Amino acid sequence: MDNYRISIVGGMVFGILPNLPMENIMVTMFMATFGTIISFVVSVLLKWISKRLEKL
Repeated sequence: MDNYRISIVGGMVFGILPNLPMENIMVTMFMATFGTIISFVVSVLLKWISKRLEKL
């Protein structure tokens, strides 16, 4: 059963990937990286604020 899933997903990826413009792939990679960095910064900031509030 797992082989069928892998085959279906692989077929979809290799069927769609060649039809995507390189610009779209680059924009998606940039947005994913930017989102990850922003998420990390917000998490650290909220953790810092939480610790500051506990001390009060």
